[in-house]
Amino acid sequence: MADILKQITPKDRIEFAQNFGIVRNYAGDALFPDIKTKNMEAEFYRLSNGANLPVMAYVHGLDTEAHIASRDAFERIVFEKLLIKQKINQTERVQQLKNMGVLDDDVIKYVFDDMARMAEGVKTRTEVAKMQALSTGRIIVKENELNFAIDYGVASGNKVTKTWNAANADILGDIQAMMEIAQAKGQKPNTIVTTSKVMSAIRKNQGVQTAIYGANGVGTFVSNQQINDLMASMFDIRFVRVNDEQYRYEKANGTKVADYYLARNKFILCVADASGAIGAGLWGVTPEELVEAPWSEKSEQQFVTITQWQTPDPVAVWTKASGMFIPILPNVDGLVIADITLPA
Repeated sequence: MADILKQITPKDRIEFAQNFGIVRNYAGDALFPDIKTKNMEAEFYRLSNGANLPVMAYVHGLDTEAHIASRDAFERIVFEKLLIKQKINQTERVQQLKNMGVLDDDVIKYVFDDMARMAEGVKTRTEVAKMQALSTGRIIVKENELNFAIDYGVASGNKVTKTWNAANADILGDIQAMMEIAQAKGQKPNTIVTTSKVMSAIRKNQGVQTAIYGANGVGTFVSNQQINDLMASMFDIRFVRVNDEQYRYEKANGTKVADYYLARNKFILCVADASGAIGAGLWGVTPEELVEAPWSEKSEQQFVTITQWQTPDPVAVWTKASGMFIPILPNVDGLVIADITLPA
């Protein structure tokens, strides 16, 4: 077992990690594009300090000293790095493969498969964090004997509840009211993030049907594209993102259950830039990576670190994936989060 794993050198693991792409077709990847920096804390405050509204400069007379500008202070949250990691014991599996007559070179492929699965688990946890930040304004960490929250400072007035469980609910009026919450703070939301379950309620709404088809349009089918066009014409919404992606997690008893990245009853307004991003997924250097090699240009592409080691008693070889991560959510004034009461 150990002889086989010696064929995977530290250089092999580094190259695997640097070539492990983390871009997925997730809503979080569009809303919080991933970047990595060696100075994670400094970059966090730089990205978080970007005030959305520009501050006017003053007119001056010729040959006069320029007015000294002030820098916006970002004091909304306490910076907390999330060290995400998991490991797997490969001894039994590799021994079983060898007993089945699998050749050493093929066993190595299985070992790399485990590396990929461990790395994918790290990526999955970052997507959960992104969606939690967006949909609650907080990240709750209550796992692995940890219990703390990262609060992005979304005002209580930016969190609302709406009832859309009847066909005659005033959905368009509710959305207008949500827009006005942000507009009162100088923000103009241009993005909706929600689920197909909420979109179904919007599609069946009489007010929406009438807005699209006219007074005689009640009961007529409405497509998602028609809803997108209506949101654009009424509220100047450029992006409507429907997130129904799922993941699995392991409960304390060892069973694996599925869950949604975005709770089914969420309807969120936010301010995105031209690319559709509302923030960033900020990765840093893990403790394992610091030991592995000095920072280089290729380090910017190594989001997940892969390490392996052998324990003598009991004899086992372990593979671990780890990542340092935190979502950046700079414009909380432009974020309006609604919990929707939907039809049963």
